[in-house]
Amino acid sequence: VQGNETGLLEEVGRIPALGKELEVFTAVRFFDDIAYAVTFRRTDPFYVLNVSDPTNPGILGELNITGFSSYLHSVNLDNTLLLAVGEEADDAGVVLGVQVTLFDSSDPANPQALQRYVTEQDRTVWSSSAVRWNHQAFRYLELGTEVGLLILPLRINSWQNASLNFDGFIVYDISKQGITRRFNISHASGEEFYGCYYWASLPQRSLVFNGNVTTLKGRSVITTDLDTGVENWRINLTKPADENQCYYW
Repeated sequence: VQGNETGLLEEVGRIPALGKELEVFTAVRFFDDIAYAVTFRRTDPFYVLNVSDPTNPGILGELNITGFSSYLHSVNLDNTLLLAVGEEADDAGVVLGVQVTLFDSSDPANPQALQRYVTEQDRTVWSSSAVRWNHQAFRYLELGTEVGLLILPLRINSWQNASLNFDGFIVYDISKQGITRRFNISHASGEEFYGCYYWASLPQRSLVFNGNVTTLKGRSVITTDLDTGVENWRINLTKPADENQCYYW
């Protein structure tokens, strides 16, 4: 779509029938002449698109895998290595848990999922990340060529085992060789997960300074050493004096 002299947008090209019947788009990302799109109903077609000619865009490649991605982030200079955050799902399309995937499109006709990490797949446990709907909650820290850390806000809620409840951030090591969990930063866990919270809660954000990560979520601010995972300090916001002003997870 491009603008004209009247200020109106006019369609100049389209890719017909992108995606399968009844699928919805869960993520789209543009990088110069290349774009990526993800659709989902039961499986996750990951598309590599050629948009170098706006009047004649086309599909370069496609990968079908389970689950779907909601946010795509490039981790190399030529935008062929993409870190994706979304949800894993079974073959019937039932969502299971938050997943992180590393896609490689260096061969655009044959994109690959190099690595995938699924937070949990227990049907009695539910997990979610704010990155799915707010990219400002995402933090990738480059440590070298195609190597880095992902700092991901995550909430896990178990209907049967309160000890599994978690509300905070997880730091992952990311590379072509694997995705591994480095450490957790707990802002609320266990029984305190159901505690009293004030409506004026903090946004889910992470900030990196001098080898430390400061995370904000709910009613607490925490600074943690990125190398050791040791907490340096935390500040908890004051709970409301009147319990009628509480809300509960």
